[in-house]
Amino acid sequence: MRDHTLPYWRNNVDAESIFEGFSHRPERAKAWLRHRKVSETCIGFECAVMMNGHFEGGVLSDHTYHWTFTPGRKGDHAIVVPVYEQGRLVDMLAISRHDHRVWGCVTGAGQYVGNFTDASRTDRTQPAVVHVHDTPYSWFMSGCEGILPLAKAFFPLMQLASSIVAQGYEHAWQIANEAFIYPAERLGLDCEAAELAAFDRISFGVSAC
Repeated sequence: MRDHTLPYWRNNVDAESIFEGFSHRPERAKAWLRHRKVSETCIGFECAVMMNGHFEGGVLSDHTYHWTFTPGRKGDHAIVVPVYEQGRLVDMLAISRHDHRVWGCVTGAGQYVGNFTDASRTDRTQPAVVHVHDTPYSWFMSGCEGILPLAKAFFPLMQLASSIVAQGYEHAWQIANEAFIYPAERLGLDCEAAELAAFDRISFGVSAC
């Protein structure tokens, strides 16, 4: 049975209409980001808008976040950026204006935000380095460099990268499990070899939280 308090979550809805219908005051969203010294040329800054609505916590085992966001005419203030897949708007990433640690999505259809490969990498024969973030705040503070995974189903695609940069030790282990070890377990493959492949590809720095 569907939860009628979450009319857009995991439902076949027109995400573009929702975005157009509830987004407003992009200048306030940009002021919030500018105050935190987010680069004004990054993709997240350029498309950020404000929305009202409510965040609801939950156990979302297929996703990397723990909140859903339902747009409305009143309620919490959120900074929202659209999530695209193959050029089509499929979801929205919402960050609480009052606590950047509270964040989630509207429909649950989004796989990730950001760029899987460095836009300056013109020679596609060169190794692909992917910077992976664990929070929207980290992604914004990096100038929206790299990606923020939203769906756990996206992680195995990271095996296509020659090098993966995580945000810290625990984040590196999460990527190792979701991108390498768990897929090997599901397919009955060599988990030890998958773990070694993960160690060979993943490095980590310091998270911006």
